Amino acid sequence: MLRRFIGATLLVSLPFAAGAFELTHSEGVVKLANAPQHIVSYDLSVLDSLTALDVPVVGVPKSQYKGAMARYQDAPVVGTLFEPDHDALAALKPDLIFAGGRSARAIPELQKLAPVAVFNADTDAFMASFNANNLALAKAFGKEKAAKKQLKRINANVKKVQKLNKGQTGAFLFVINNNVMAHAPGDRFGYAYELTGLTSVLPPADTSAARAARPEPGSPEAKAAQLERAKVISSIAQAEPDWLVVLDRGAINGAEKTAANTLANHPELSQTKAFKASKVFYVDPNPWYVISGGLNNVEGITKEILRSMKR
Repeated sequence: MLRRFIGATLLVSLPFAAGAFELTHSEGVVKLANAPQHIVSYDLSVLDSLTALDVPVVGVPKSQYKGAMARYQDAPVVGTLFEPDHDALAALKPDLIFAGGRSARAIPELQKLAPVAVFNADTDAFMASFNANNLALAKAFGKEKAAKKQLKRINANVKKVQKLNKGQTGAFLFVINNNVMAHAPGDRFGYAYELTGLTSVLPPADTSAARAARPEPGSPEAKAAQLERAKVISSIAQAEPDWLVVLDRGAINGAEKTAANTLANHPELSQTKAFKASKVFYVDPNPWYVISGGLNNVEGITKEILRSMKR
């Protein structure tokens, strides 16, 4: 299976074989004498974009691959999103590795095998960084025309949504194990406000502050954090946003959906005008949580927003 997959990939890779290769990414520039033939990506956003641009990849992390990325369901696995399998990786002899936020700690070890590229999204200006990152990726592989065409469609969708929701407010809620946490602009899912065109009822997060380590369950720090989250949720309910945008973490990979019941049983959120009017947008958790960026993925997300919020 491994030999057959690599062989097919090499055949598809021939158009990229000639000439020097230069890729500008978030952490610097990768320069190679020739275009890479054995690409590995631990970043699912980058993998999604490479798929959209028809750039072959020989190794991927363990995950569930659907849609256009279903081609990687039987591809060689090189570890998880967090931990590389160094033996599997070495067997593929990669000449370029894409690392993501989840695999950031492994970069020093990965660099011993091949040049590593990283593309970071700017939570304060998601679409600007998304466009820039994908154009840089496409330029390196001679795929600018295809990338620009797809980015044009994505940006048009975002403009339509922003026009649709102009003047409306919202709150992004992350639901897991019956717990509700809010994300403000600048937080991990802060890009939801930019994509939906909603004005956050919460102030922007302080992105300059160092991220505190997660406290031990049951500790005084954990209890204090829980109380603080409850206060934030109360402030959202009092602000009466026009929309609630909800990510059901428990529903990843087709698991049971619990967010709707959690909101229905919440003493404050269940009483908001948005909840009573069914102006709750339950996002598909896989594209938002598992992949986040990527050309095909963000195009799908923007289509989902238009379809769900047009009323």
